[in-house]
Amino acid sequence: MAAVLASLLTACGGGGGGPSGGCVTLDAGRDPALPSCGGTTSSTPSTASTLAMALTDASGAAITAISQQRSGTLVLTLKDARGVAVPNVTITVTTTDKTAVLSPAAGSALTDASGVAKIGLNAGTQAGAFTATATAVLGTASLTAQISYAVSAPASMVALTLTDAAGAATSAISPERSGTLNATVRDNAGVPQQNVAVTFTSSDKTAVMDPPSGTALTNASGVAKVGLLAGTQAGAYTAQAAANLGSVPSSASLNYSVAFKVLTLSSMSMTPSTLSAGGNASITVTVLSDGTPYQPVLPVTFTSPCVSAGKAAIGSPVLTQNGVATASYSDRGCGVADVITASVALGGTTVTKTGILTVLPAAAGSLKFINANSTNISLKGTGGFGRQEFSTLTFQVMDVTGNPVSGKQIDFLFADTTRTDTVGGLTLSPSSATSAADGTVTTLVTAGTIPTSVRVVATVRGTTLTTLSNILVISTGVPDQAHISLSSSTGNCEGRDFDQHCTFITVALGDHFGNPAPDGTAVNFTTNSGTIGASCVTGSLPPPGATPDNVVPGVSPGTSQTTNSRVGPGSGTCTVELRSGAPRNPNGKVVVLAYALGEETLFDANGNNVYDNGDSFTDLSPDIYRDDDENHAWSPGERCIGPNTNSRCSSPGDGVYNGVLRSPATFSPQVQYISAQLGEIFSGSNANIVFSPAAPECNANLTADIMVTVKDVVGNIMPAGTVVSMTALFGASGAPASPSTIKIPNVVRPVGGNIIPPSYLITVGCPTQTSKGKLTVTVVTPGGTTSIGNITIN
Repeated sequence: MAAVLASLLTACGGGGGGPSGGCVTLDAGRDPALPSCGGTTSSTPSTASTLAMALTDASGAAITAISQQRSGTLVLTLKDARGVAVPNVTITVTTTDKTAVLSPAAGSALTDASGVAKIGLNAGTQAGAFTATATAVLGTASLTAQISYAVSAPASMVALTLTDAAGAATSAISPERSGTLNATVRDNAGVPQQNVAVTFTSSDKTAVMDPPSGTALTNASGVAKVGLLAGTQAGAYTAQAAANLGSVPSSASLNYSVAFKVLTLSSMSMTPSTLSAGGNASITVTVLSDGTPYQPVLPVTFTSPCVSAGKAAIGSPVLTQNGVATASYSDRGCGVADVITASVALGGTTVTKTGILTVLPAAAGSLKFINANSTNISLKGTGGFGRQEFSTLTFQVMDVTGNPVSGKQIDFLFADTTRTDTVGGLTLSPSSATSAADGTVTTLVTAGTIPTSVRVVATVRGTTLTTLSNILVISTGVPDQAHISLSSSTGNCEGRDFDQHCTFITVALGDHFGNPAPDGTAVNFTTNSGTIGASCVTGSLPPPGATPDNVVPGVSPGTSQTTNSRVGPGSGTCTVELRSGAPRNPNGKVVVLAYALGEETLFDANGNNVYDNGDSFTDLSPDIYRDDDENHAWSPGERCIGPNTNSRCSSPGDGVYNGVLRSPATFSPQVQYISAQLGEIFSGSNANIVFSPAAPECNANLTADIMVTVKDVVGNIMPAGTVVSMTALFGASGAPASPSTIKIPNVVRPVGGNIIPPSYLITVGCPTQTSKGKLTVTVVTPGGTTSIGNITIN
């Protein structure tokens, strides 16, 4: 049955009388019987014109669907109100299928003498139900017609098969038997298509294509092929081949299965079955399927407890060759029966096999000292305040190949007594220990009551292997007032006129026995001029490449703490930087105060290293101050550090020895402030040059002695390193002046002390004939400031 939908519209509208009622405006080919819209005629009711649309095949038969193989023709018939065909009218067709192809492409055509227009309708790339709409205009009236049609899904142009190695069709593959995917591409007429790109895929994401890209071109027979290899999973999957023929995509798919054989592992073969320490062994296992070696290549993994612990190494995984996997085992200190586990996986199933390799323990080849967690420990009963009374020493046993040896018995003794104790109660415990898995062994040294230095001897039992520890120092570890001092790298820096690096201030600390204060002892600093580092700790090192101009040893960021102050800037020392700057004393003098927590100085009369009744000590005031006016007494306005109970920074001592060597029954503080002060000079850059005598004489062929004094503008010594040069002239001729060059020395002054600028005797050689001359003195400071002075020689 033909599917025809006709739309009827009324041309020119209304039904009343008048010049235009009931008329249809047509083109030049209109029927002359129709009333004219341009003339005056009697009013005649209008009748609707019609636009009919039908869909036919190539034979003219009515159809309701088209496809890639069968196109259609839209037949459009236009008639006026009397049913008379209307020629030469443009009819335009559109469709809801945006991929459809119309012919002509514009989708427009003119009606012929029969009022018929034809437009070809070709299927696009989409299947489904669609609507075609035709539109025509008669005069001022618009006529439309619609028809619904279907587009059938195109028959696939791709056929897909799976074949085995012999070319026979198959639906299953395995690791032993791969397959080939064959895609045949034909056009609508069934003609094979050459050089068409075909893409093959599988729902098995572990499947392997050959080539790996999974693409191939069709040959002259329209066939494209790729190899399909089993992945790592068993199961049922779908393979697909897709191609584009022109702009039309097409694909085909098939289902296939992947099956894996059941694998087992043979017993392990160890060569040798007993391995010497540090030796190598060969471990072999065969992958079996149905009792025969499995030929496809598989990775076999080997491991063991010693491998996991880093005491052995196995080259793993190993690829099979004809089903056989051989791994190399290297001993690195295993020394036990090592359980070797081999494993192989196929199709998501893993099988394992174990075997035992006996690895002989290594003989000790060396014994070395590793470290001591503290190299300076406190006397018995003086611990606390960041000090400990013991130190843990660590040694390590190695075999001849350099691997750690476990299970060895190590004996310990003090080197000086060959015993585990010494005079004064110093003890060593345990006296023997067994080396751990990493070859290490430890013992503990506990302090006694006598300050001393000791070493510990460690010996591998039953051998001659022995070694010594580093020296351990047993002392109080607390600095006392008698052992704190300050020094300066430059006592007279060029600091009066410049804000810059001036000097490094170093503090040295020692305990009651004169031993250096342990690392980590903190010292605070303060100054009345310029700026100074707030604190430092003993034993710290400047970072590599540090220079005095940009890094302060002991306080620089990133500095690491050493384990013993003897490798620091100095034994029991640390250093801060003093920089010149405001405020500056008019006289150029500077005072630096350093203070730390320590103890009072003890004079141990009976030498028992403990304070007893009758022993004397320095009964320190708990107050310390910075002597800014350098009068050796506290003055109002000077900084006071302490309780200052009398408001004069001179609180009296408590009359009790305050120190770690006190008797435990003495209830007094163990530590208090100790301090030291140092004087500096911020020397000026401009020199005042003074000559004596004021009018020297120089007789012919003799010499003249002239005293030259060089000082800064306030009478202080010039900066250290200042160069003073002398030149003498008589007329245009030079004369000898000796010495010709002098360098100002580095001089450090005590608090309250003065440094008198030195005077230099300059000897000038006189000419052969008496004449007037001149001695010129040029002074150049380290900062580059130049001053010049002259004196006339008669």
